[in-house]
Amino acid sequence: MAHQFESGFFVAKAAWHGLGTVLNKPPTTSEAIVQAGLNWRVMEEPIYRLTEEQEVLHKNLIRDSDRHILGTVKYDYVPLQNQDAFRWFDPLIEKGGVELEAAGSLQQGKRVWVLAKIVSTEAAILPGDWVRPYLLLHNSHDGSSAVWIQFTPIRVVCWNTLSGAAAHRFGDLWKKKAICIPHTIDLQAQLAKVQDLVNLTKREFHFSVEEYQAMANQELNSELFATYTGAVLGIPSPRMHPDWNQLLANFENGIGNQGKTLWDAYNAITQWLDRQRGTSDAERLESTWFGANAQLRVKAHQVALDMVRNAHKTRVYDVLKVRRCEATCC
Repeated sequence: MAHQFESGFFVAKAAWHGLGTVLNKPPTTSEAIVQAGLNWRVMEEPIYRLTEEQEVLHKNLIRDSDRHILGTVKYDYVPLQNQDAFRWFDPLIEKGGVELEAAGSLQQGKRVWVLAKIVSTEAAILPGDWVRPYLLLHNSHDGSSAVWIQFTPIRVVCWNTLSGAAAHRFGDLWKKKAICIPHTIDLQAQLAKVQDLVNLTKREFHFSVEEYQAMANQELNSELFATYTGAVLGIPSPRMHPDWNQLLANFENGIGNQGKTLWDAYNAITQWLDRQRGTSDAERLESTWFGANAQLRVKAHQVALDMVRNAHKTRVYDVLKVRRCEATCC
């Protein structure tokens, strides 16, 4: 199976996909790497070209615990060992700024991630509907991606990864909201330079909260929900979509939703992506962070923001129209 959750942990409560081990309290990095099933190393085995000088062009990356081949990369590729990825969080944990919340392995170790919660920082979008900021480090062991460190907010009511951090990574990099570190010889030195990310994460969280609150203040009925859904899915008649009834049910009665606002609509789409679209929880998890669902999540967010902006422009136009009318009448 191409999409595979291999191992992982989550603190206090299970995530939306229900996979992995649930821990009672945040672990240390040494505990976390064991609980995540990531206490193995990447070995490098050169692949020689048979010439007189036996030139090395590529090498295999192999998991030492079971000799599983993770990928084939160029000779100058430098892997980030799981142990070093976890250790990167130690100074932040020691300062009391973060707590490890989750970590795990996808695709038999080809993709790994570590998620840390920024402590004592959260915001209510609506009464009882909270979001919290997190730092996400994700890495590949098959040569498919660099090391990424990004901000992502979590909707607490359903442990829903709102921003789709991995899908946003290139846009966030351009906006200096994400860090991308290639697998080169100075990988460790580059990692050491980006320790002070907590303040950046808090600042970006503030902007995200403003966006979500704007969605929550934008009223929406079932007709406008159909318009929104059609724009997200790129189809003119969303009611003809095989999952339309599920999407509408998510909007009206989904987790934390009441069928009244654009915030409900946005979370109806993300609930569908996280919990209902696809054939298995393992497939949905991989797709939500790195696949087709991740791209749809980004689009759902962007379409919602566009609707907020358009509504704001309309309100401003209406106010100006009334003022013009009053001025003319006088």
